[in-house]
Amino acid sequence: MQLYGCVLYARMQKDLVFKALADPTRRLILDELSERKEQTLYELTARLIMRHEVAISRQAFAKHIDVLEKAGLVSSEKRGKYRMLVFNDEPLRTVMSRWLK
Repeated sequence: MQLYGCVLYARMQKDLVFKALADPTRRLILDELSERKEQTLYELTARLIMRHEVAISRQAFAKHIDVLEKAGLVSSEKRGKYRMLVFNDEPLRTVMSRWLK
């Protein structure tokens, strides 16, 4: 019974990664974070606006970050008065290893 739960969790985690990658704005966020693994929320927003001309509300941006966090692709941590976003490529490696063995 416990093995089934682990398999189900792994499948759900992969589904979350694919859901996160399905949106073009989230892919842009990951592109920016892959260049610089850690950025403040402000830095990332500024890069999206300046480099990609992304017009997005704070609420929509927060929802995108939430989806990326649930997929394990991004973590956020409070450092002083700043919220740092940290890129984690391990979920992508796990998903891709299925086809690239």
